[in-house]
Amino acid sequence: MDVLHESLALGVDLLILGLCVREYVHCKKTANVLKSASQYNIDGDLKGIVEKQHDKKVPYAVIRGTVTPIGVPLRSTLVPSVSGVLQIVKLHEHRVTRGFAGFWTEHHKLLHQSTNEMPFELRNQSYGVEIVDALSAAVLDVDMVYDNYEPSKITIFDQVFGFFSGVRQRGLQTTEEVLREGSFLTAIGELELDGQTLRMQPSKQGPLFLTTATKSTLIKRFEDAKSSTLFKIILCSSISVVLVGIIVSKLYRKKKQEREEAKIRNRLDLERRERRARSRPHTLSQDQLCVVCSTNPKEIILLPCGHVCMCEDCSQKISISCPVCRGNIDTKAAAFIA
Repeated sequence: MDVLHESLALGVDLLILGLCVREYVHCKKTANVLKSASQYNIDGDLKGIVEKQHDKKVPYAVIRGTVTPIGVPLRSTLVPSVSGVLQIVKLHEHRVTRGFAGFWTEHHKLLHQSTNEMPFELRNQSYGVEIVDALSAAVLDVDMVYDNYEPSKITIFDQVFGFFSGVRQRGLQTTEEVLREGSFLTAIGELELDGQTLRMQPSKQGPLFLTTATKSTLIKRFEDAKSSTLFKIILCSSISVVLVGIIVSKLYRKKKQEREEAKIRNRLDLERRERRARSRPHTLSQDQLCVVCSTNPKEIILLPCGHVCMCEDCSQKISISCPVCRGNIDTKAAAFIA
């Protein structure tokens, strides 16, 4: 196919364009939702404000406070001096793999992840808001308290086996992340009053955020991401337009060439028929005439039946069965009758 490479490139480009459009829509929607989110202070008036809302809920709100555990805080598994309310321990494998081109590239693979959390709230003096389902937050700012990399001891057997398998282990990395007690966070989500308890939880209007950044900083991040994604969309769209133009141009030239070739074939066929008509004898008996048109002489033999019963012009219109015996026509050949 003349446009195979261009079609494949267009398909890949359209796939990337679709992903960019989806990312752009997500960034734009999140930025707009963040702009519309109202910011509240954690104080004695907050319960009254939420209680006046429909279903005692603020669909999307912004609060800021200090991380305070509800109960005894968690202790870090790997760094006992660190305490917090969320703990994420990950084990990564570092390996190098051989690609199709024969080059070795490094990859990370998550082997294991364990999480531990406890109830906590954001407090401002004696007032607090409990945070629900913090691990589902779209942005969760935690501190890396432990990061250890242990290189693997590779033997000669491992080297030989890795050469043939295309995979070599480099080492194991263990990390621990903790949301520390006393961290000052910005929480954005649905604010609900349940009895006398205020809770911040994931919202239907937008993602949950637990971050050290301010609301304006988050908006700027998504606006910058939206602008960057828009540039990618314009670039991918331009590439798609160019590829479509190349494909259409090639197809047009191919169709034009096919039409010109068809015209040449038709003209040659017409000239050949005219020459053949001039060379045909004008006085023929009834047995020598074509059984179809009864005008031209018999010129074509039909196989496998062997009947010589049609002229060349009629043979181009009949290709299934012999007009004499109704047998199937496999091939045709010129017949020379002395």
